[in-house]
Amino acid sequence: MIGVSDDVVDEIRTDEPGAAGHKKRGHAHQGTCLHLTAEETRLERSRSLDRIQRPQAAARREPSADMDEPAERVRRRLMYAVEGPRAVVDDHVIHALSALRPLMDDIVVIAPEALEVAERQRLRAVCDAVVEPAATVFQPTDYRDAIRRRADEAGRAAEVVLSGDSWFGPVSDFSAVIDRMAEVPCAAWQLVENAHKHQPESFPGEGFPLLTAPWVWTVLRNEALDSGALEEFWTSHAERPHDAEYALPDALREAGLEVAFAFPASAFRSGDPLVFSTHALLSAGCPVVGKAQFRLFPPYLDQHAVIGRETLARLEERGFPIRYVRQSLARSVPPKALNTNAGMLDVLPLRQRTDTAETSSLAIVVILHVSEFVGLQEVLEAIRNVPAGYDLLVTTGDGMTAAQVQTRLEECDDLGFGSLEVRVVPPGPGRDMSDFFVGCRDVLLNGGHDIVIKLHNRPSPRKTLNLRRYSRRYQLDNLLGSRGYVVNLLQMFVREPGLGLVFPPMVHIGFGTMGRGWAGLEGPTKRLLDKLGIRVPVDAVSPLAPYGGMWVARPDALRRMVEPRWRHADYRRGKRDRELAHVQERTVVLAAAEDGFHTRTVLTPEHASISHTALQFKTDQVSMSVRGYPIDQIRFLHGAGGMGFGGPVALFRMYLRLNHFGVARRLLPVYYAARRGYGVVSRVRRVVSRGLRRGEDSE
Repeated sequence: MIGVSDDVVDEIRTDEPGAAGHKKRGHAHQGTCLHLTAEETRLERSRSLDRIQRPQAAARREPSADMDEPAERVRRRLMYAVEGPRAVVDDHVIHALSALRPLMDDIVVIAPEALEVAERQRLRAVCDAVVEPAATVFQPTDYRDAIRRRADEAGRAAEVVLSGDSWFGPVSDFSAVIDRMAEVPCAAWQLVENAHKHQPESFPGEGFPLLTAPWVWTVLRNEALDSGALEEFWTSHAERPHDAEYALPDALREAGLEVAFAFPASAFRSGDPLVFSTHALLSAGCPVVGKAQFRLFPPYLDQHAVIGRETLARLEERGFPIRYVRQSLARSVPPKALNTNAGMLDVLPLRQRTDTAETSSLAIVVILHVSEFVGLQEVLEAIRNVPAGYDLLVTTGDGMTAAQVQTRLEECDDLGFGSLEVRVVPPGPGRDMSDFFVGCRDVLLNGGHDIVIKLHNRPSPRKTLNLRRYSRRYQLDNLLGSRGYVVNLLQMFVREPGLGLVFPPMVHIGFGTMGRGWAGLEGPTKRLLDKLGIRVPVDAVSPLAPYGGMWVARPDALRRMVEPRWRHADYRRGKRDRELAHVQERTVVLAAAEDGFHTRTVLTPEHASISHTALQFKTDQVSMSVRGYPIDQIRFLHGAGGMGFGGPVALFRMYLRLNHFGVARRLLPVYYAARRGYGVVSRVRRVVSRGLRRGEDSE
């Protein structure tokens, strides 16, 4: 066996019923390439290496004077595409190209025009040429154009590999797979077969459309490169670029060409092993892990029990740098979806773990906003759990409060801060957010701290006493629950250099935030993202955000949000009160992700127990009226649209959306106009009613 471990030998046999069908379609060679003895393995590798080295040695020989034959052609050329359109290259791309460099005679990277000069230099260090695609984002025809262009510049290649940044790896010996497939007489071969011939199901309404991503691994040999079928394929599949790689094998077979697979789908009892059988693929010696499984709609993966956290653990066991995976996914997956797909919620114990990650060298600053003295003692009790020696910076809105706060803090001998500073900032609607991003900008950008802990003591007059107590406890317990808990949290930053922010998950007990986390701020959010140059996909329903305004972060992860010179006056603008503050709270994770920082959520064991049981019960009740998997329920409810307050008009609109969508689409403008008119009338009535009450009070 080559590249296949003993525990999956029985699953990878071509005499299985599923494999027999493949033989009839031109896969007769797959059986021999997967069942070799140890001696045959050694001989096969020896012949393969000799065949690879022979043309390279011939090319290095001095040509004779009377030689009129053409120079030896490049044997293997890699066309590696970067999805785009970012100005930076993910580190996993450099890692992959560096690993493939010894296996390729010529490497050409198809990279977007937007790349910065420094990033292009990084690429040129691990490849032979960098070319720009016709569009700002990847299209399969970029491969065709690059093949032609490079053939004109450096001559044709006997074998062309079409790949890109759609996979993480290599996680095992790639040369073993290449050597094995070198013995298979075929016109083309692919690394992993997709028997479905298409991508997994997409959910564009939920923010997960079909993706046109670079190919995983397709090898074209002379017979395929010279065939008219390939040229026809580039043209015929221009309208369905997202499935082009999966459709190519059938297009070549129809022209009478042989196509093989290093890891056929029939061996893994799955139509799309790269998504649904990652563990079996790794055990079989597959050197890559597909990025697609982390980019799919979370309820879809939930239905098929695809657990991303397990996949990441397997990668880490094999020695692959997980930080490369997290960096790439942070930039390409909506944060809340990534938090779900990769299982990035951690339940930390209150007692300190035995860990090698040393936290004593971390320079920590605690930034505390104080609006009132009510509840301040609870915050100070939580701050006592921060390792001693941190810097404490307090902001408040007036000088008298500042003097009282400073006196009180100086009297507390057990807080453990190394330095204390109290700043007076202009009071305004931005409250703790404007104090943080405007009043503490210098501290966040000076590079003097490794960790910043943002806390506040702002009033919540609209909440009941019970709700204020629980929400405050939820924030403080899950950030600074105990001294051991805080050390455990800080160790996460030491172990993961790409970790940007940590905060509790969205609170759902006592709040109706779930399902409407954007709070109608989609418009202002888009404007802010455009201003900051953030291209990270946005969660459609609710963002991953530190609701409540408290978090632990790495200052570098906040830099993109901090660097603009915000003014306190900016927080007074907008159609809604504190609009910018609310938008920053919901986009700080996106700003960090654009720079490659990922985010984790944390809970104490007690709050995990409280939260999970309450959430499970509520989900069970909501699911009672709609049958099927959660994904079926979600599709039905999203198709029906918002229920509003459940009046007859809203119910009739839902009926039309489900049963007569064309009619509903034509009536929607009328419905929205009527709703806006109703909103205006309601606001006028409230203003008039408020004025009448004031008049009665004055009398």
